[in-house]
Amino acid sequence: MQQLKQSNTSDSGQAFRLIQDLKSRWGDFETDEQKARFYVQESYFYILKSESQKAQSPLRLLLQLPGVSEDSRLAAYSLLSQIYMSLNEYQKAFNYLFEGLSVTPKIQDRSLQFTSYYAAANIFVELGDYDAALEYVLKASDIAVAMNNNENQCYVKALVANIYLRQDRSINHDERLKESIEYCKGLNILVVDANLYKNLAQNYFNHGQLEKSELAYRAALKISADNGYQPDILKIKLGLARVYIETGEFQKAKVYIDEVLHKTEVQESGVSRKDATELMAKYYEKNNNYSEAYKALLELAIIQDKMLKEQADKNLAFQKVKYAHLDQDAQIKILDQKNKLLALTSQVEVQSKRNFQLLLVIVLTVLTGISLWLWRVKKQKERYQRLSQVDALTNTLNRRSALKLANDVHHNSLINDSRYCVIIFDLDYFKTVNDRFGHAMGDWVLKQVSDCVKERIRPVDVFGRLGGEEFIVILPQCMSEDAIKFIERCAKAFKEIEHAKLPSDFRITASFGVAEKSNGESLEELIIEADNAMYQAKRNGRNQVQVY
Repeated sequence: MQQLKQSNTSDSGQAFRLIQDLKSRWGDFETDEQKARFYVQESYFYILKSESQKAQSPLRLLLQLPGVSEDSRLAAYSLLSQIYMSLNEYQKAFNYLFEGLSVTPKIQDRSLQFTSYYAAANIFVELGDYDAALEYVLKASDIAVAMNNNENQCYVKALVANIYLRQDRSINHDERLKESIEYCKGLNILVVDANLYKNLAQNYFNHGQLEKSELAYRAALKISADNGYQPDILKIKLGLARVYIETGEFQKAKVYIDEVLHKTEVQESGVSRKDATELMAKYYEKNNNYSEAYKALLELAIIQDKMLKEQADKNLAFQKVKYAHLDQDAQIKILDQKNKLLALTSQVEVQSKRNFQLLLVIVLTVLTGISLWLWRVKKQKERYQRLSQVDALTNTLNRRSALKLANDVHHNSLINDSRYCVIIFDLDYFKTVNDRFGHAMGDWVLKQVSDCVKERIRPVDVFGRLGGEEFIVILPQCMSEDAIKFIERCAKAFKEIEHAKLPSDFRITASFGVAEKSNGESLEELIIEADNAMYQAKRNGRNQVQVY
């Protein structure tokens, strides 16, 4: 079984042969616990191959075994949470996550405690909650250090480096990544080695070191080819394609892009398909094939919309499960407090009347504590609900919330037979800001632009970020002439944005598209019209307004 565990992270072919061999000798397993350990490793094999449907079956069989330990059940919970995340069945994923985390501190097996915390950290990375991810990966790190387990410490170092890279790509993480690569060298954990080199290549790319980026991607590709896990290979090839687009080696880039797009693993919408489609659009644009570039961008928009919906569903499922567990914990704590209160009451009744005042103080203290705790839970719940509606960077409405309020405006306009305007605008040459001054400056510009708009809208207006540098504004009870005046005020404010790191002659501009509801148009039609008008404004030279 130990040989299979090692093969899972170094040689997928050997791991598959060991699985088949162990299945043929099923009768040699003497206990349910031995079978459970095999099921865990078989499931992990399919997880690494991104075959999530196959990964479920062994764990279902494990949970049906009557003589299986709580340790093995915890291992199953950890893996099931990862599997259901990949299948977009978020409610099940988070239920298993919290179920596992609730029993983890009670488990004696430190290696299983490590696995549980490490799996939780990975799920929080998927959610984009990097603070929670760091909290759990550091718990896993403490266990790995206490056990003096070099392999687990390698896993932790790689994940920590990945979290910091995702958190802020404007910072150079070269030193941390190289330190992790050096630590993991010789441990034969090829999955981690490939991922570290891939992240190092991404870090080089973020800072314009394209030659180093290509070499790091090449190293990652060689390692992934040795371990045979196709999902890693596809992501690395997309990284190489991105480098070749920047270096002008377009045909090399297209070979990798075509290869990825034709793989069955990326036929459904996902990160690899989104990245490949985005790179294909850039390839066509660089080759002046604007019609094909436009088709690729349309497909990219569809993929991004689907991914945004999945992310929103994921966040909603997380909040539901989290607060269900919080409510459950609250009920248990309340019952505990009530039991303590009854015990105290019974004792006081036996005592003399001199203790009555003491009892009253205790009762009031307990009830006040319960009330305060419940109030804090309620406030925290309200805070998370607000956060789920707001774009974290700009503190404006996110796409889902903005479109929901826009639907309300549209519904009211139908009832009142009134007009309203849809404005979509996109910052001009925003990529130049990121390329010249870094992503941190790009984020600052987005926040400043958002603040300019928020200072000029009315309480009834709707303003939100659609994604990237694209925003939407809904102006109820307005005609296109009013919308143009509003845009002129915003455009003037954009140009007046200044920063010490920006050249004095640098001005922030945007292209605006306006659509007015005058007859029976649907909200979706108006958004499409405003979007088309915005693109026409860009084609006309940018920094202007186009009314549909």
